[in-house]
Amino acid sequence: MKNKKTVLKLLFVIVSLVIVIPLVLTAYFQQRPDRQAGNDGAENAQVPTAGNVSNETAVSTNMPTTLNIFSTTSAFPFVQRWIAQYEDLQPESSGGLNVDYLADREINTAEGDTARGNLAIVGVPNETNNDTVHIPVSAQAIAIVYNIPSFPDIPSGLRLNSTTLFLIFNGSITQWDDPMIKELNPGLNLPDEGIIVVHSDEDDYDTNSYSNMGGGNSSSQLLLGQYLGLNRISWPKNDSVTVSGPAELAEMVRKTPYSIGYVDFSYAIQTRMTYAAIGDAQGDYIVPSTESIGRAVDLALQFQNSSEDELLLQQQELHLPPPAINASRVVNESYPIVGLYYATLSIENAFNNSDGEEGKRRTEAVLDFVEWITSEGGGQQTLLEVQYPSIYSGNKQLAAYATATIDAVKKSLSSQ
Repeated sequence: MKNKKTVLKLLFVIVSLVIVIPLVLTAYFQQRPDRQAGNDGAENAQVPTAGNVSNETAVSTNMPTTLNIFSTTSAFPFVQRWIAQYEDLQPESSGGLNVDYLADREINTAEGDTARGNLAIVGVPNETNNDTVHIPVSAQAIAIVYNIPSFPDIPSGLRLNSTTLFLIFNGSITQWDDPMIKELNPGLNLPDEGIIVVHSDEDDYDTNSYSNMGGGNSSSQLLLGQYLGLNRISWPKNDSVTVSGPAELAEMVRKTPYSIGYVDFSYAIQTRMTYAAIGDAQGDYIVPSTESIGRAVDLALQFQNSSEDELLLQQQELHLPPPAINASRVVNESYPIVGLYYATLSIENAFNNSDGEEGKRRTEAVLDFVEWITSEGGGQQTLLEVQYPSIYSGNKQLAAYATATIDAVKKSLSSQ
């Protein structure tokens, strides 16, 4: 009997402990966060001093900055890579980059809307606008693409020069087995088929004026016109197809047998198109490639910007004339249809006093992005993914210009 009572007492104690201990622990840990938060708040509280900003100011300074960027549609293959790779390097709280891909003529209109865009990637710098600076960011090469089903799907399957291209694009040569084309390609069995010319609707332009954007200039057509020695290309009224933009042009050539057109080389690479070897001023035929495009940029810059290194390094002023190249007469294994793309920054937008600190942060973010684009380990390395070369590797004149322009913007920004 005594043993039975002892067992009952032990059971009572065990049950009591099972009930009471969880209640005590729950109450303790429910109160702990409040006490800890209070302690942390006391320990982290700071008194504003000359070297210390208030919490309210700190939050304002660290607010995410989102940049709105315009890019010409022809630069899409590498600009999309720039955006993705640059954003991967940024903290999640830093904001982001919004990109609108527009035709060159649309960018010209959009650049005037400072509320919409903070930066533009263009193929034709609008030099009539004194409110902008232009920093070269990439080569721009135009590939002549074609679709001849019976030909091997290799880039160098066809040779074309400025004379044959001129006659094809104006409708004088209408057959693929025309004697002039056969003379350039004696080893190819050219088909007895009509040539279908595919071109963009941005065909009203003047190649003598980089600044004349009002007629809807296409930078691709401008470079093509320079190579052909034309101020204006008159497309054939028959046996031609008009499209809107490089993506549609590329797609139309891909799906239309016996067609020919032109796209940015990065588009041709990304969409695996067949493109021609183009005759240079010496009569050699050059396929667009990282090497031939890079050589064209290097030689054209040396020819057109000789001995300006030190001058540009010292001349830290806004509105320096942007470097421009014409590779149509450059030889020595250089691809002849090559120009430049530019990052265009609106100074009025950058120094809009009504934006205050937010405007300064936005401009600093724009400059950081442009500096990354032009850096060898950043955006210039990215260009290799679409077989474009770095334009800053070994080009002192170009590096001097970019450094001077960016430093001038920073200097003006710090004085605001």
